[in-house]
Amino acid sequence: MEKVNNKKINMIDKEKLPEGITPVEYIEYSSKQETMFMFGQFEKFKDAQEFANRINSSCEKEACQINCYQTPDNVLFGVIFPEHIFEKTDYIKREECKTFNPPPEVIYNPPILYRFIEEQYVDSFFETGVLKLTTFENCKKLEDANRKDTKEGQSDLYGYDGKYKMQIGIGVGSDAILLCTSLCSKYENDKGRIFDKYIEIFDVQGLLFTIAEQLSMMGYKVLRLLYGPCFYTLKEFHKDINFEKFRKKLDEEHTFDSDEMARLANDISGPYIYFQKPYNKRFENEFRLLWIVDSLKNNKDIFVTIPHPKAYCRLITNANRL
Repeated sequence: MEKVNNKKINMIDKEKLPEGITPVEYIEYSSKQETMFMFGQFEKFKDAQEFANRINSSCEKEACQINCYQTPDNVLFGVIFPEHIFEKTDYIKREECKTFNPPPEVIYNPPILYRFIEEQYVDSFFETGVLKLTTFENCKKLEDANRKDTKEGQSDLYGYDGKYKMQIGIGVGSDAILLCTSLCSKYENDKGRIFDKYIEIFDVQGLLFTIAEQLSMMGYKVLRLLYGPCFYTLKEFHKDINFEKFRKKLDEEHTFDSDEMARLANDISGPYIYFQKPYNKRFENEFRLLWIVDSLKNNKDIFVTIPHPKAYCRLITNANRL
């Protein structure tokens, strides 16, 4: 198990995430807490705040929080505080309070990933640290038919606003550098060959940020880091959205607002579009690492040098395969 490094998390832009989505990077971890209690059924926030202030005045630092909760008849406010407060003040009695159970601690178990490439490149990676990254455009041209996807990064987006429907055909990836890996430790190419030697990535976050640093040193401006498993669908997104502003400009002003269209497309798909694959590729079990940059210099493969590759990866062969 691993806890997330908050310093690294701050590099990711939360503003770009879809509404309601909390990726595991942003789950806050805490050490084991003492028992919490809740007092009161205050109808007004002001009354709960005054009570909390009175308790806090007897402590070295503020210890109380105010919790809002719904009852069948009303919205009430309660004051939450740790157990040691009972020792600090006689203003509040234990029997007058209820035990408050906070949400359980969530531990994120990061995946172990596998990278399948030709054996000579596996050896070279551990000797020199050189690792090949690619682009969405290059994924359309792969020789291995099992991996090749001629519509990589393309999807149909459907937005619904009451009786109106908007369909957008979109392609992404012109701003992305990626490393394609698998959650499965076995891969067979289109010619039936099974890889006997490959790379296991056991520190995914460490590799993700190390590559970001290397890309920055190569002159790329890295804007966002994305990583996650691919999902396999019909390559469509459907979502209820409000596109009245766009429709009004189009109908009344006969103006096509490309910026608004881009915003609507992002509202429908969000970052998920970078991870969408056709259903017939589901055997890949693909897990992607992506670096979103301000611009790609070209669509050629990109080679980065990883200092100390064994800090993040290990060599897997038939001899040491688990």
